[in-house]
Parts: sequence; structure tokens; C-alpha cells
Amino acid sequence: MKKIYLAISLAVCLASAPLTTNAQCTRAKATTCTMNETQIEKLQFAYGFYNTYMNSLIYSQLSDLSTVIAKKFVSPKVLKKTADIGADVLLNAQDCVKENLQTLKIKALNNDWFRVSFSWPTEKYEVIQDNIIYIKIKEQGKSFIIEDATTEMPKLTK
Repeated sequence: MKKIYLAISLAVCLASAPLTTNAQCTRAKATTCTMNETQIEKLQFAYGFYNTYMNSLIYSQLSDLSTVIAKKFVSPKVLKKTADIGADVLLNAQDCVKENLQTLKIKALNNDWFRVSFSWPTEKYEVIQDNIIYIKIKEQGKSFIIEDATTEMPKLTK
């Protein structure tokens, strides 16, 4: 069952063009949504990418799947950073567990930068740490690519 779920997630991530729904606005009912269509598409791309990427790491029976996903949607510059430091800069970690995926949150900071966060549980499932990564997303053809990833808050321009 896990392999089927992972395969479906990968297929959706690789085959779909950016969606134009207003999911982020629906989630924030009490506030006014000020995201433009491009931000919404990038947010959906980021969530779809991380959902698929983290699933491929969690259920690693298909060991090269995360590499295939990363090569398609992540710039060579970011992949080189991962190789240089020996930890995945997209996660700021060396591995991934299902509790990370269950706590995944992505927030738009501006048109290009997004804040990705997820939590690490203890054995008793108490949150011990939030991982925060900032990613920069740019358009590439009919899809997007993660152009940069860092743990330091980027200098944002409007």
C-alpha cells in the first residue's frame, strides 16, 4: 500500500502543471488573502514537491526515487550544497520520518521565497525541534524549480 501511495504522489508531482486554486485562502478563513496567483502556484508546487520528496525518503524501498525527484525540481546549485555539507539542505537533516511529513507547513514570504517547516518528535511524540528551511522558487518552463535553499532568513525585497 505504501508503494502505491508513493507512486501516485510521484506521478502527480511529475505530471501536473501548477494548479490555480485558492487553497491557501480557504485555509485562512479569518484573514484576508493577499497572495497573487503566481504565489499560490508556487506554494502548491512547494507543498507537492515536499510531500512527494519526503514520502520517497520515508518509504525508501525505491532508493533512487528521491534523487530522481530532486534532479527534476531542484537546481544543480542546491544539489551541490547537499553534496558539500553531507546533509540534505532541502530538509536541513540527514533523514526523514513520517511525523515530519505530518507536521509539514509552507508559508509564502514574498513572490519567490517560502518558509518550509516541520517538527521532529521524541519517542513519546513530544515536539523537540522545528526544522525551518527557506526556499527560493523560480519558474522553469511550465513548472517551477527550487533555485536556493538555506536555513538563514533571506533578505526579502518586495
